[in-house]
Amino acid sequence: MGRYATFNASMLACLLESAYTPMSLLRTRDPSDYTIALIDSYAIVLDILTFYQERFANEAYLRTAINQRSVFELSRLIGYVPSPGVAATDVLAFTLSDAPGSPDNVLIPAGTRVQSVPGPGQTPQVFETSSDLVTQIGLNALPAQTFVAWQLTADNSTWVVGTVNNINIGDTLLFVKATNSVPDTTGPGDVHIVTAVTLDSANGITRITWNSALSSSFAPGMTADQVCLYVFRKKAALYGAQALNPATLVAGGVGSMIGGAPVTQGDDWSFASYQDGTYQLNLDASYTGLTPAANTPQWAVFIGSQSTAFFAVTGAEESNPNLYTLTTKTTRLTFGFGEVLTAGASVSLDNALSAFEADTRNVTVYVQSVQLQLANMPQVQWSSNPGYAMQDGMLAPVGGTEVAVIGGQQIVAGQPLSVSGKRVRLQVLPGANASFAPAGSSASLGVTDNQVFLVGGYPPVASANGAPVWSVVTLSGLAGYLQVEDGSVRLLPSDKNDAVASEASAVTTPSVLGDMTTLNLDGMLARLYDAGTVSVNANAVNSSNGETVQELLGSGDASQVALTFTLKQLPLTYVSSTSTNGTQSTLQIWVNNLQWHEVPNLLSAGPADRVFVTRVNSAGYTVVQFGDGTNGARTPTGQMNIRAVYRKGIGAAGMVAAGQLSQPLDRPQGLKSATNSSAAAGGADPATADDARARAPLPTLTIGRIVSLEDYQNYALNFGGIARAVASWTYFNRTRGVFLTIAGANGATFQPTDTVIVNLIESLHRYGNKYVQLQVASYDPVPFQIAANVLVDGDHDSTLVRAQVWQNLVNALSFDARLLGQNAAAGDIIEIVQSTPGVVAMQLKALFLTGSSPGAVPGQLCAAGASPPRGAQMLLLDPACQNAIGAWS
Repeated sequence: MGRYATFNASMLACLLESAYTPMSLLRTRDPSDYTIALIDSYAIVLDILTFYQERFANEAYLRTAINQRSVFELSRLIGYVPSPGVAATDVLAFTLSDAPGSPDNVLIPAGTRVQSVPGPGQTPQVFETSSDLVTQIGLNALPAQTFVAWQLTADNSTWVVGTVNNINIGDTLLFVKATNSVPDTTGPGDVHIVTAVTLDSANGITRITWNSALSSSFAPGMTADQVCLYVFRKKAALYGAQALNPATLVAGGVGSMIGGAPVTQGDDWSFASYQDGTYQLNLDASYTGLTPAANTPQWAVFIGSQSTAFFAVTGAEESNPNLYTLTTKTTRLTFGFGEVLTAGASVSLDNALSAFEADTRNVTVYVQSVQLQLANMPQVQWSSNPGYAMQDGMLAPVGGTEVAVIGGQQIVAGQPLSVSGKRVRLQVLPGANASFAPAGSSASLGVTDNQVFLVGGYPPVASANGAPVWSVVTLSGLAGYLQVEDGSVRLLPSDKNDAVASEASAVTTPSVLGDMTTLNLDGMLARLYDAGTVSVNANAVNSSNGETVQELLGSGDASQVALTFTLKQLPLTYVSSTSTNGTQSTLQIWVNNLQWHEVPNLLSAGPADRVFVTRVNSAGYTVVQFGDGTNGARTPTGQMNIRAVYRKGIGAAGMVAAGQLSQPLDRPQGLKSATNSSAAAGGADPATADDARARAPLPTLTIGRIVSLEDYQNYALNFGGIARAVASWTYFNRTRGVFLTIAGANGATFQPTDTVIVNLIESLHRYGNKYVQLQVASYDPVPFQIAANVLVDGDHDSTLVRAQVWQNLVNALSFDARLLGQNAAAGDIIEIVQSTPGVVAMQLKALFLTGSSPGAVPGQLCAAGASPPRGAQMLLLDPACQNAIGAWS
């Protein structure tokens, strides 16, 4: 190694050495001499050769190689194949037209295309369905189950069918125990007075509230076939209640009295006409509609000055007792059973009726009972409520890992879904210690009493001080984080003007009960929805980025060895799979209508094997190469007999947002629309030289099998679409297993239903021990903010230096430079700032998690490790704090 001067001087010096005696007589050093000129020219040649050798020497080592091809070829020597990238995946939900004449069922074939509406700076992306889907009109929008079968509750209210039941405050209600919806003629029963009536016109039901708790005979949980409820239409009195007082009729000296008159002047009538064994009493007037009909019992309620009772009416007839100076006709009721509700012990029917007749002046009788049809009740009991207050009568929100819908009996396990609805509202109660930090801002805003937000994410996460932090959206549309103490919020139903949100999920096990289907999901819903607005679209299917291309490559030639063709479209699509590297090519090669198959290399192929290999040229196009007749068959001679079917499109460009995929390019008859309810996931660009340099050793560490905990981590890191991974031991009940946290390219997160996670789990089971319990979860990106003052050297531009400080912080604290579970230390931040040219000193004023309130600067922010079911955290610099890098004056 050397340069021109050293090479030239070295060769000139050799002329004087004894080993080169014939040249020792050459004394001249004149450059015009032929010999000296020859030495000079060779010195130049050697200088040029060593110049390039120095450059090429770097390309022979993986760590120092600069050229991408050098890195890729070196990594191939140890069996590493650079990732070709992987297509993004998403769930497409289709809606069928319900117009008259539209088909009830529509086949959506595999490969059906839906194109995105690009945003600023984006290009349209085409997604294709991954499998056939038979869609049904009935699965367009399954409503959430918002009602439950009627049962008694602990509160003093219930629901009945209808809104025109003519029920008013003050009406009397009778509860009678029943068997198979048939009232027991011997009770027990209970009587109450209506105190409130609430109509729900939208659902055609009425809520009735009464005055006091039910008796112990009617326990909470009793069902509609165990209770009959009646309301009484007529209010009456007993015969004689309106009779004039005898004192106004009996004059002094009159010795004879009319029937029923008292013995002593001034006493009231002796109401004692009841005859034991008759079980009959007369009402004060004649009433119609009191005769019981078949299967329609009639009841009467007696409320006197001393007791309350109810009686089963077995007959009603017109009568004229002609007592107490009264000659009007009345209705005589015959009773078959009675129960005095206020008596401490059982009272016979004769004694009960006799006692009420004796108290005629004070007895009120309620007759003409009408049975009320008990209605399915609004689902207000939220079984998974962790203790949040809810508005009275609010439907239980939809969230967590299950959704109950009306219908959907055709849904099977593994079916993708689109869940949509309005988000629940969150009200901050008066006196709460709360603060709101808008997303993209380092400032915290005050929260007013009773301020209302939309719940943007659920469940809330714990801040550094333990207070819950809610992901919320203000009513004006400003997203951010609400930090508020437990017990200081109340959940409210959505408003008619609230926007509809949606997300994708998938069914693990459906459970059918009557017309209701409970869909157990394979992951928690990301939001908390108002149940009355929720609908589930089960006409959904998985899809992936990339558009199918059919292309004639050319003509086969059996005389040519290693025949090659180049695909005309790029980039070739690779989809997520369960292979060791997590990708699978979509390229199919057909020769004379026979399919040939791609292999990693041709070394093990026989002379008759219909195989080919691919590589990517410097321009990014895919080159297809066939065999030479020894390793792999040659292509048969023919005219344009070689064709390719493949898809084009790959990488981060396919990471479309929710709702962007809305333009069906293929429209089977009956299809109305299509959309993606969640953002696409799993897309990754082809590997770069840096990627290959870092990951080249991974295949040799696992050798295609998974044994140790580190193998799980290394295997995942080499899986297409995964940029970060960390594995840890955990326990599933009493069994030890592996918990794996993963992060996608460019910091993308995953949902449990995403294809990358599904394929990774299957691949880990295939190449590892399938009996080891395994759970895979997406990482948890946690933004943090800093505030600092920077003192800039007077000879430097302060604005430019502070801009460079920010750029250095972004480079060091962004996703590509961070690890899962890595803490954010104040010392590291100070070092980054201080190492920026032009910075004399800096003052770190704040270091805190976004959404929490800044306090004293901690030594470091700690990232939580994996804690099933939550993945490990990654602390990332929040772009919102850029303006917090100020000048130190």
